[in-house]
Amino acid sequence: MPFGVFILLIAIAIAFVAAELYGDVAGGQESSPITEKCIADLAKRLNLKPENIKIADKQSVSWPDTSLGMPEIDRVYAQVITPGARIILEARGVKYLYTASPKTFRYGGPIALWSYSMLYLRPVKDEPNLNGDLYQCSLLGTNSFLLVSGVSDFYPQENGVLVFKRRTSRSSHELFYVSASDTSKITRLYGAFDFGEATVKGSEWAGFVKPRLGDDWCVVISQIEGAGNNKQILPLPEDTKPDKIGWDGEYLFIMVKKGDNQLCFSTLPKSEKPKWEPASHYSFPGALKYVLNKSESLDISQTTIDNKPCVEVSRVWFTGDETAVAKIMGLKMQGSDLLGGRYAFIWGSKDDQTAAYTVDIVSGEVVSGFKGSALQVRPFLYPPHRKPIK
Repeated sequence: MPFGVFILLIAIAIAFVAAELYGDVAGGQESSPITEKCIADLAKRLNLKPENIKIADKQSVSWPDTSLGMPEIDRVYAQVITPGARIILEARGVKYLYTASPKTFRYGGPIALWSYSMLYLRPVKDEPNLNGDLYQCSLLGTNSFLLVSGVSDFYPQENGVLVFKRRTSRSSHELFYVSASDTSKITRLYGAFDFGEATVKGSEWAGFVKPRLGDDWCVVISQIEGAGNNKQILPLPEDTKPDKIGWDGEYLFIMVKKGDNQLCFSTLPKSEKPKWEPASHYSFPGALKYVLNKSESLDISQTTIDNKPCVEVSRVWFTGDETAVAKIMGLKMQGSDLLGGRYAFIWGSKDDQTAAYTVDIVSGEVVSGFKGSALQVRPFLYPPHRKPIK
């Protein structure tokens, strides 16, 4: 084939791809066949008319493989450069992500979801101390990244840091601190028989500790870089077991269990003689995040419909009236959290697998996320390591 003809064919192919993705209008802001498919998909998800959805942005992208920037966990993709586009649609003031090639597309959910991620702990076969691998992925269950190995439990913090524990023998664990932005630097915090939940404030950490087998639980407060030096040890209130712990300014709060009751206490560690004082459950850090405004609160509850498990998300008015937001059939809930005041992240088990979903409490959209094998799942207030948007 003459070289000139070859070049002409290449140019025609490129022009065809561009036309499929962007139409014939310079700048790429007009519709095209693949964009129309994205608009129709979003209209169906949000129960809107296509004319109520507009193109906010569209950019050409060369995706590194056929996942179009959002590889799903445990799936294998052809490692070929794939010409495509990043398409941002807007509806009701919210922007939504789509990634595309000339013939297909992927839904990336509301753009705001990419400010967060989730952590999941996967078992490792034949690991002598039953530790697993801790991964981070998007709330859609894509763009997975191995953060750290040798983890038995983990406690996500703000600003992209986390505390995790590692089982080192049948009778001992170690507690560590790591930042998701630099997983090469792992700081050992403490060693004990076992640990409960932990919390971080600046350069300090505090957590539930059981020093030795047969010892009572206590709270240890120390510096992250101090390797347990200059630590404070506060016994738990009598006959209680650890549940949750968190900082609010200079005050440290704990939620503990006593029989069937859950109690809240607080203390000022920097006082001359710190001691636990009874506190209201509503004063515990984050306890009011489900209070949406003066008139409404959010309720996420486990119910049963037609003898099948179901998670119902509702907005509850001060009068007691409820407005249904969404239902997730088949899910046995293990936990939930409200992200950014708008997105309810809910996790549990479905069909004998770990599963996670995100619910937009305004639009009612349910975004499917992780589904697979995991020992534990929790939300993380930090973007995924790899994502299809800047």
